[in-house]
Amino acid sequence: MGMSHRGRLNVLANVVRKDLDQIFCQFDPKLEAADEGSGDVKYHLGMYHKRMNRVSDKQITISLMANPSHLEAVDPVVQGKTKAEQFYSGDSEGKKVMSILLHGDAAFAGQGVVYETFHLSDLPSYTTHGTVTWWSTTRSGSPQIPGWRVRLRTPQTSPEWNTFHKDVVIDLVCYRRNGHNEMDEPMFTQPLMYKQIKKQKGVLQKFAEKLIAEGVVTTPEYEEQIAAYDKICEDAFAHSKDEKILHIKHWLDSPWPEFFTLDGQPRTLSCPSTGIGEDELRHIGDIAASVPVEDFTIHGGLSRVLKGRSNMVAQRVCDWALAEYMAFGSLLKQGVHVRLSGQDVERGTFSHRHHVLHDQNVDKRTCVPMNFISADQAPYTVCNSPLSEYSVLGFELGFAMSSPNALVLWEAQFGDFNNTAQCIIDQFISSGQTKWVRQNGIVLLLPHGLEGMGPEHSSGRPERFLQMCNDDPDVFPSLSEDLAEQQLYDCNWIVVNCSTPANYFHVLRRQMLLSFRKPLVIFTPKSLLRHAEAKSSFDAMLPGTHFQRVIADDGPAGARPESVRRVVLCTGKIYYELTRERRSRGLEEEVAIVRIEQLSPFPFDLVKSETDRFSNAELVWCQEEHKNQGYYDYVKPRIRTTVGRRRPVWYAGREPAAAPATGNKLAHAGELQRLLDAALDRNAFSGRF
Repeated sequence: MGMSHRGRLNVLANVVRKDLDQIFCQFDPKLEAADEGSGDVKYHLGMYHKRMNRVSDKQITISLMANPSHLEAVDPVVQGKTKAEQFYSGDSEGKKVMSILLHGDAAFAGQGVVYETFHLSDLPSYTTHGTVTWWSTTRSGSPQIPGWRVRLRTPQTSPEWNTFHKDVVIDLVCYRRNGHNEMDEPMFTQPLMYKQIKKQKGVLQKFAEKLIAEGVVTTPEYEEQIAAYDKICEDAFAHSKDEKILHIKHWLDSPWPEFFTLDGQPRTLSCPSTGIGEDELRHIGDIAASVPVEDFTIHGGLSRVLKGRSNMVAQRVCDWALAEYMAFGSLLKQGVHVRLSGQDVERGTFSHRHHVLHDQNVDKRTCVPMNFISADQAPYTVCNSPLSEYSVLGFELGFAMSSPNALVLWEAQFGDFNNTAQCIIDQFISSGQTKWVRQNGIVLLLPHGLEGMGPEHSSGRPERFLQMCNDDPDVFPSLSEDLAEQQLYDCNWIVVNCSTPANYFHVLRRQMLLSFRKPLVIFTPKSLLRHAEAKSSFDAMLPGTHFQRVIADDGPAGARPESVRRVVLCTGKIYYELTRERRSRGLEEEVAIVRIEQLSPFPFDLVKSETDRFSNAELVWCQEEHKNQGYYDYVKPRIRTTVGRRRPVWYAGREPAAAPATGNKLAHAGELQRLLDAALDRNAFSGRF
């Protein structure tokens, strides 16, 4: 179930059957929260509960989803969780699991995500086979959706929703007796309407009078029921006074009891190696290069792609697309469900993925080789989404809530497309655990990089994600053997920008091998997808290997650190442009280039190792983004903390700007050359303090 905050406590108490004493506890300002996180106001909290259905005499599970004040934002989240519950229970027709959405009248008409969510209902990988939608006006809507009207002043029985096996709308004709809230005075703005409302009897009184007049109950029986319920409330209120602490976990809407210990903690903080065996790499690579269905004709262009993959397997290397195939395939083989969703994800925005093959001679005949890796593998779901970000990301977030044993990924067609899903990112993903004690392992793939193609589609806006990270820039963590895992456990989400296919492979596998779940934001490449140097050896993916939070310089500069005069720290694609320029200037012994692959949580320990190693060198942060964008404002104070604020951190990058990138190719090239000059010119920062 999903609904806004109005009437939520009533639904929790009388529909979900949340314990009344726990509800009353939320009203006690003296109780302190016992769980981690900051918590949330009581009318945003969710609940997961099993209760007896007195009609069928069977247990029914009800999950009311926690949600923010942003009206209707929870709608696609509910649909995604419903879809996941149907998927895992084998409910392909929506007969075991269903969703109910309750809307306020103004929000239903005014919030676009309502209609984005409706438009998911007929798509195979998104349909939940019918949602009951309750709202209070019929002035707008879809003509394909059945609907009927219920007058709440006169209680009545509604027809069966599942006659249609599709979304249905129930129009609730009702009014607010107290205005916007119990403290509001609606007579200020709607005097005539509320003069009429004050004359109306309450629904309970009208219903009781009707039943008494029909002889169904007597007046004493009615009064006895009222008194009994009052006593239930009074007893619960008295019992709530005995509570000393406030348990946020009592309001969890998506528990994973078998994943955590009995007290909700991870079973271990250690993470095993994310590498896999050579035979497995080759087997998955062979599948990626094949068409495992007979008499299936693929496009001629794809024949070249598959042959290229076969050649890479023979050479024991992989590019970005093949590394992703290795990560997904190996997780599927381990029994982990993988679901990849987004616009054009089946082919890939840059025509690099091709996870769904299409027969060129038979309409709508397709083949997904990833589902042919092994007989006992988990299923792979890859689905092109509608042209929507808000509802689709919300849907995938909801899907990821259902089970910790699934790798759920949403890929933006371009990184900046995440801005139309900002509500889901801000209100659910970055802060969901601290507000609602609810872990989630969703992965966001955001293609990012300034390629001279203009201000749109260049930046995934990493500065926004880094601004919402909760690690302290001014505190150097206590060093320990499990620091890397402890940082991951303590953070609100993980932000990475990988520069090698192998590291991309490892971070995807690490996401599922950790004993807890955190959202993962990956800024993925565009031009690097086909860059000749952006390939990884199988050796970097074998057992014993792992994700590298920082990649040190292992060239001539690394061999003689005492001779290095400058250390350039960077992340992502700019590394390849820096190495090319360094090579052309003959500075490979004087300038070290260190890649920070995991930006958050910040790898203080490894950055310290590198800065201590090059103790005679000046430090430069280089990025291709503008100074007020990208990573600089995030990394500079953390690097300064790492070196005890004894060494300055110089900046080499584009100047501050309002737009993410220029639309002029020549200007783009000039900006790139200037930032490379600043990064590598020994005199670029002379005389500065």
